Amino acid sequence: MSEGSDYSGNTGFLFALIIGWIFLIGGIVFMVFLDDNRFLFGVPYALLGLVIVVGMIDGRRRRVARERREEAEARAAEGSPPSGTAAG
Repeated sequence: MSEGSDYSGNTGFLFALIIGWIFLIGGIVFMVFLDDNRFLFGVPYALLGLVIVVGMIDGRRRRVARERREEAEARAAEGSPPSGTAAG
């Protein structure tokens, strides 16, 4: 993976995470401060924000785990010992 695509991935991740937090906090603010229809507006916004935030964090966690696994498989294919173990 090139540096440019990694930077783009980080930017997209950060942007989506910020949007998710805006929806989550906005939904909570709606539920606290609106008089009429507070749950009609607040709950969907809060749930949407929660789905975005949790999905982005979980996706990043899976991506990092997959990259580590692929790196370990590549090292194993080359015949070098896995990182973190003493050779010799």
